Amino acid sequence: MPGFGPAVVSLPTAPGRFPVVLVAHGAGDKPEWQCEWWSRVLGARAVIACLRGSAMYPRRPDSGFYFRNHYALERELLALLPALRSAHGDQVREGPALFVGFSQGAIMGALVIPAHPELFSGAILIEGGYDEWNVAAARKLAKRPGVRVLLACGQSYCRDRARGAMHWLRKGGVAARLAFAPRAGHTYTGEVGERVRADLEWVIAEDGRWQSAAPVPTGE
Repeated sequence: MPGFGPAVVSLPTAPGRFPVVLVAHGAGDKPEWQCEWWSRVLGARAVIACLRGSAMYPRRPDSGFYFRNHYALERELLALLPALRSAHGDQVREGPALFVGFSQGAIMGALVIPAHPELFSGAILIEGGYDEWNVAAARKLAKRPGVRVLLACGQSYCRDRARGAMHWLRKGGVAARLAFAPRAGHTYTGEVGERVRADLEWVIAEDGRWQSAAPVPTGE
């Protein structure tokens, strides 16, 4: 993508067109790691596109990436969607994408997605993205019928803050759910990942484009 680092894309090997999942990683994370994990979770059900962001240490780009602010994430995300359809349009199904964010990606994503309800069918915010909600933001997102938000936590602090976020989301007309893995820590894998996997069908239940895809596999 001109002006941005290369995104990572995981494509189903099966023929057909599939919904898009857009993934924003945490600070110091890498899009390769996120796409690898989500491709195992979703199998051949979706086209998974993972944002790169900026190198934390430009002289050592392999040390990890981050998003400078939510405006930077927004610009990259809006550039990724047309680039994805241009490069892989024969596998991309029309319609909104599912947003997934971890840590910084969840925090920044929670600020971006209410501004673009036409682009998102739902969101999974893992270990972040709970302090950014209020009724006004939820009402903006609720312009998308059937939108759902899953907040996932592996720490008690996250759980407590996410409960507040669910209050504002629901008050604004957005269906929200909390997945909590006690003492699992600040991660998107392990028990946190299993809780997210268990609630994935709830997140996509209102999006009929997923109905023809295979069920979520169990286990790693």
